[in-house]
Amino acid sequence: MQMNHSSSAPQKSIFQSTTFWGAVLTAIAAISPVVAKNIETYQNTGKIDPNGISQIVVVLATSGVTILGRINATDVVYTPSGLPGADKPKE
Repeated sequence: MQMNHSSSAPQKSIFQSTTFWGAVLTAIAAISPVVAKNIETYQNTGKIDPNGISQIVVVLATSGVTILGRINATDVVYTPSGLPGADKPKE
């Protein structure tokens, strides 16, 4: 995988990225109830619900893709005219 990051572009640590922390916190919020339910089920029955495990895997995989997308992002993001956010850069 080739990255086209310009050496003149400003760089920051992944830990300074709002996207990174948003993905991490969303993953924690999504996984926590499933983990709690699986722990309770395991304590009561000695079994783990495979559906809960699959939910955790999906959340972690999609969060990973979000973080990877942020790491590989090179284009400036803008919003369409009339919506809040950065406008399209002038060419």
